[in-house]
Amino acid sequence: MRPLPALLGVLTAGTLAATLLTAPASAAPPTHLVPAKLPRGADVTIPHLDGKTIVDGTVRIRVSAPTVVLLGTSGTSYVVGTADRAGAHGRFFRIAPDGTRTPLGRGEVYLTELSGDSQNLVSARIHGRTTKVKVWSATTGATVATRTFRGYSTVLDADGTRVLVGGEHRTRLWHTGTGVVGVVSRTAGYAADLSADVFAAYTGDPYRDGCSVVRRISTGDLLWRSCRERVQVFNADGSRMATVDLLSDGIGPGYVAMRAITGHKLGSYTVNKGWFGAITFETPAALLLEANGARKTAMVRCTDAGCERASALRATVSPRTSGGPVV
Repeated sequence: MRPLPALLGVLTAGTLAATLLTAPASAAPPTHLVPAKLPRGADVTIPHLDGKTIVDGTVRIRVSAPTVVLLGTSGTSYVVGTADRAGAHGRFFRIAPDGTRTPLGRGEVYLTELSGDSQNLVSARIHGRTTKVKVWSATTGATVATRTFRGYSTVLDADGTRVLVGGEHRTRLWHTGTGVVGVVSRTAGYAADLSADVFAAYTGDPYRDGCSVVRRISTGDLLWRSCRERVQVFNADGSRMATVDLLSDGIGPGYVAMRAITGHKLGSYTVNKGWFGAITFETPAALLLEANGARKTAMVRCTDAGCERASALRATVSPRTSGGPVV
């Protein structure tokens, strides 16, 4: 999971009232997940990491590095980022099903996205008070386009020739083919899905009463506003999202909610004396949670019908913060 965006540390917007919630909190208590006690369901059906092993049907590829991030698939290959235990010194590879690696370049593993069409990698690199955004091929590693933005910025999503960039005070859409940059919103975007036409932004510093809003990229229409939770991920068709506590940080959240895009709570989850790692949608209606319990960890699938275990159990490993070499 990505840590709470560093953007929060540099926002200067002030004191918005923390009382606006489009949807009232559900009275139903969260579902408390104990991985070892959940019924066993089908294995995860999408490419994913099991520890540091890429798992995709019968494919098993072990990646040797202190930190491993699976960004997605490109063709029949997997696009992977590796880093040291602190998440630094990132490198990216295209890995074929037989394990053959093609180096794609270097960058920050937590500030890099695979485009929605799986053709490009897009990364942000901070240089003082500017941010260089780079687009490069997910096949060869060749640079496609670069642009420098003022202030601290992050890549929210990319698709085709469009890159959505979240900044300290606004969210921009960069068309790499023409070089045109348009302002989508004068709020600080932090999560998005271009194909689903949705993005989430902070109205101000959440530590100073800022809230989170979800809007349409194309029209700016407000879909949801919360001063308690923020979006972690949208599903593929933009009908649902997973949310966590607004100020959740550290190794991972202890609470996750599945909501309709308008904010209606469909379910919420906690994990037994632990935290959630990877959070993603397997299908538009099935949420996958890496549930790290007190002793056992497993991938858990939650739908409107309930939750089940979608992987074998493994021992829970507490993350370390010390650095280490990347192999």
